Amino acid sequence: MKIAVLGYAGSGKTYLSDYIAEKKNIPVLHLDDIKWDKEWKPIDDSVVLPQVAEFMAQNDWIIDGYYKYLMIDERFEKADKIIFLLLPRFTCFFRALKRTKSRRQEGYKNDFNWWFFKFALYGCRNKERRKYYSQIAEKYKDKTIILKTKQQVDEFMRSI
Repeated sequence: MKIAVLGYAGSGKTYLSDYIAEKKNIPVLHLDDIKWDKEWKPIDDSVVLPQVAEFMAQNDWIIDGYYKYLMIDERFEKADKIIFLLLPRFTCFFRALKRTKSRRQEGYKNDFNWWFFKFALYGCRNKERRKYYSQIAEKYKDKTIILKTKQQVDEFMRSI
């Protein structure tokens, strides 16, 4: 099974991806983990793109993240399921704050700065992104799952 997980910052993409990976014994790739170093400096695409391509060559995978320029069209084409996590703004914001604390324990530099504050509340929810998500959901409606509340996510997780 191949699954693409997308959604707003702090929506629980990593959590859900890891949950599915464990339940179904499917390898998972978190795009944030290969795109950024521990000081939140971007890793060059010449290093990242081959990693994504190699990962997608597997029979089963879960890929968590947006990054349009990291083979997103191929991900959608190959995916058996496309899951969008579109939870409320402040739910995601507070989850992102909580995540920052746990990442500090893993050795990451503080990722919660003014830029990320604006991105978490507004940037990842801009009109262009919402329109793009709607287009993808329409194009791939037979394999798209849209989860907008914590209750829907919980119900989906119980169904796995």
